[in-house]
Amino acid sequence: MTEYFFIGLILILPFQFALNAGENIDLVITRVLVPIIFLVWLVRGFSKKELWLPSKAETWLILFFIGISFVSMIFSRDWGIGSRKMVFFLTVFPVYFVAVDILRNKKYKAKAAKAIVISGTLAAIAGLVQFALPFVVGLDATLKVWKGIAPFFLGKYFGKIVTTNPSWLVNISGETKMRAFGLFPDPHIFSFFISLCFFVAIGYLFLEKRIAIRIMVAAGAILMFSAALLSYSRGAYLGILSGAIYFSFIYLSRSGYLKKTLAALSIIALIFLLFYSSAISRRLTSSFNLKEGSNVERMKNWKEAADVVSNNPFFGVGLGSYATTINPMAEERSSIYAHNIFLDVAAETGILNALIFFCLILVSVLRNVWNKDMLSLGLSAGLVYFFVHGIFDTPIYSPQVLTMFLIIISLGIKIDSEAKKENVKIAA
Repeated sequence: MTEYFFIGLILILPFQFALNAGENIDLVITRVLVPIIFLVWLVRGFSKKELWLPSKAETWLILFFIGISFVSMIFSRDWGIGSRKMVFFLTVFPVYFVAVDILRNKKYKAKAAKAIVISGTLAAIAGLVQFALPFVVGLDATLKVWKGIAPFFLGKYFGKIVTTNPSWLVNISGETKMRAFGLFPDPHIFSFFISLCFFVAIGYLFLEKRIAIRIMVAAGAILMFSAALLSYSRGAYLGILSGAIYFSFIYLSRSGYLKKTLAALSIIALIFLLFYSSAISRRLTSSFNLKEGSNVERMKNWKEAADVVSNNPFFGVGLGSYATTINPMAEERSSIYAHNIFLDVAAETGILNALIFFCLILVSVLRNVWNKDMLSLGLSAGLVYFFVHGIFDTPIYSPQVLTMFLIIISLGIKIDSEAKKENVKIAA
């Protein structure tokens, strides 16, 4: 039951709805389901008189990250906001402990990989439908519809913030376009989610032997790739390009001449697709224009965050206190952040915690390379994407993205007969 509940969680990640649990509190369904699954897992473990955890670097790094975040919360300048962020972590991070146990079984590992591909495909379809709607009913009508449904999917309070200051539109060469973002709050979080799923699909595509399934997986990958392009997220473009180059490099180093040729053709096709639209090419090249408005603003954000880190190197300003440090008048649900996952973590919880999060990504990438199978290569390429895009945006406060990130890390941990000696079994 727990295993299929877990698979179901993966499938519904793109279609969250929020419960209004109290004043200014939006509780998306993932943050309800993860604790339920975790409690069921605990009960089952205690009933068997053992709880199973792998004594792997990823496990300890996650525990240290949560621990340091908790310490920083204690010293936070705004303990109320810090405690709510801590509760957020405690309602999402447990999915790792459940996932890494369930995914020891090859049967459920394969099911989870398929579920990730389906989840990403469904998210991409929702984004592509939303992107296409202005061509049918007009831009203003589409904005009205999406602002109307946002409170249901995002929550009453968070939805209000998103619809008041949306990043749903982009201006390219004087033309205003709607970006693809589906049922996510913004195109950046949307692209994080579908791009992680996209690289899992690429890895799974190489493993699947059945032609019909391969065609469906390939179709899903194309939809996810197209949706990521139409998000017009420059961080996503750079992340996908980096992940694709990484995947191709590792694959080429392992392959024979024929496979190298096929991989080279794939790279050429990817580059062609990336630049097939003048709008997309202009959006990507603008990433390197240091005088472009959003780039100037982002560098300003980085400098502010770096100053905060230099003044508070050990435990930061405290979990949840970054926005009020930058602007004491900032509201609780302020959109002020560093636009860099490592600077955000360092500013709020200290340099050590940012280094721990970096090591979590690095260790998982290396482990997947050592696994030497194509699914693992797709997982590691997705994490390379996550790292590169994370330089420009902060996705860890998205329950969907953080949940998918932790599941992907769990998928990469293999437990063989030798590794079983390293597992931690805690007697009930």
